[in-house]
Amino acid sequence: MLMAIWNSVAARRRSISDTFLDNGLAALKGHLEDEGHEVRVIDWATDDFYSSLSPRILGRPLRNIYSRMMRLKSPALKAVLGIVSMSLQDVLTWVERSRMDTKLRELAAFLAAEGINVVGVKVWYGEAFVNAARFAEYLRRFAPEVLIIAGGYHVTLYEGKILEQASFDLGVEREGERALTAILGKAMAHKESWQKQAVLKDIIDSAERGEIANLIYRKNGGVCASPRLDSDAERSSVPRYEGGAGKVLIHVVTDSLGCGWGRCNFCVHRQFSSRFAMRSVDGIVAEIEALLEAGVGVFRFAGSDTPPAFGARIARRLLEKDIHITFAMGSRAIKNAGAHHEELVRTYEDLIKAGLCALFMGGETGNDFVNQVVMNKGLGRDDIVSTVKALREAERNTGGKVFLSLALIYPTPLLGQVSLEEVREDNIRLLQETRPDSVMITPPGPFPHTVWYKEAERFGFEVDDKAVLDAMRYEYVLYKPPQFWPKLGIKLEGKPFEKLLIECSDLRSFVQRELGIPTDISDEHFLMFYAAGIRDARAILEEKDQTMLDILSCDYRRTHELSQKVNDYSRKLSAANTTARGATRPSYH
Repeated sequence: MLMAIWNSVAARRRSISDTFLDNGLAALKGHLEDEGHEVRVIDWATDDFYSSLSPRILGRPLRNIYSRMMRLKSPALKAVLGIVSMSLQDVLTWVERSRMDTKLRELAAFLAAEGINVVGVKVWYGEAFVNAARFAEYLRRFAPEVLIIAGGYHVTLYEGKILEQASFDLGVEREGERALTAILGKAMAHKESWQKQAVLKDIIDSAERGEIANLIYRKNGGVCASPRLDSDAERSSVPRYEGGAGKVLIHVVTDSLGCGWGRCNFCVHRQFSSRFAMRSVDGIVAEIEALLEAGVGVFRFAGSDTPPAFGARIARRLLEKDIHITFAMGSRAIKNAGAHHEELVRTYEDLIKAGLCALFMGGETGNDFVNQVVMNKGLGRDDIVSTVKALREAERNTGGKVFLSLALIYPTPLLGQVSLEEVREDNIRLLQETRPDSVMITPPGPFPHTVWYKEAERFGFEVDDKAVLDAMRYEYVLYKPPQFWPKLGIKLEGKPFEKLLIECSDLRSFVQRELGIPTDISDEHFLMFYAAGIRDARAILEEKDQTMLDILSCDYRRTHELSQKVNDYSRKLSAANTTARGATRPSYH
């Protein structure tokens, strides 16, 4: 059965990492093709696509204005340039959305003309969700008989509300391999006499017999869901990419599902996987080897928590096989890390030797009461500090460098037990002791399915009736100062969301100005900078500023240059590995 899958996007970039190779789509394609189906992936998250939506005649003047505003000290001049920039931004936004709308119509018309009966949409948040809903409307108009299936992170988080807010026919939660295999099997039986309603009835009947899990569907005027099953940690199929033009050659490796702790009050990971499951080391290394053969040498381990000890097992296997890659990963701090210092140092040494160059760690706060009671983090300040000390000692022992991004949530619920000033001071002390290479500071959000959402009143949150629907369309842009983020109908201990954004922004400004620690550089960005040869602290700050100007102005010249440098490095690293092992590397393109 032929299926097309479109990767929904916003009309402008949110981050320089937006154009990474899409592992989820590639894994789905590999699995379905191994099951005998044909899959066409349409991925607009490319350098060229984003540039095609943004006219240079607007982007370049905006870039010059923002560049001047960054250097100016006169508030009056900044205010004047700000007014000019807002007018240009309004025009730019109108042009981008108009061009996007045209491309959505053209895609829907193309798929209708091709006679494709099943179309999947990988749904992302914010404007990408809005565009996905519009695309579904156009596709229904041009080809009413096409079966439209939504999947991806957004569907798993918001479940039935996806079908309430958009005209998709079905939704698939969690990973889509098993559900889509079953759906395409049912569709195949109707191929010769296609009637969408008959196909839908067959699929829904099968789901209600317990044969298709993780399916969201409409019935009797409402939205229903079949039982939920966790994804399989192991993969029988290697992710299969088509071409790669305009993409950043960084492959995201799903090394594990869920989280080894999985009990943080603010976290949604339990919604995506009810258990923590690690893939086999052999399976992970085999996937890395396959991507090296395809011309990719840079990786990001994407488990929400890749335990350092597990990461080190992967690293040792890579070193045993004489495989040398560059990679980033996310990991929790280690409980009682001080008591296991020497072992943890050796663990990080192995990771660095195998190519670890960037690490994301959730610190959340430096206040132990907040971490233990408000966050239920399972860790304290000493655990975070001791873990970072072990990492830094491993750096010194190996001569390597790991760029650490430490995440904080600020402000936080206080439960009447501590003051916000105490939390702020404890956060500052934590940063002074750990000296991360970047701090990611975000405001608190009671997302659906979290304890903060389910027990909002206990934690001091007020969530209005529209907040969840607004959050589905919420546009979060990493580099944009929080005070300029969209407003939500959320209060914390009587303070409106706008006040929370201001308090968050104030701490970020203090950290940058007084502590000299950059903010908003994620492990993904450090990975790109490292691969591009940008490793000096001053050079990193310059690159951050320049790529931030790209995102603010939609003049993406600097980001394109960065992507090209990363790709050159990724190909060379791949070639070095495959040549060393006597292999001949096929052309990625």
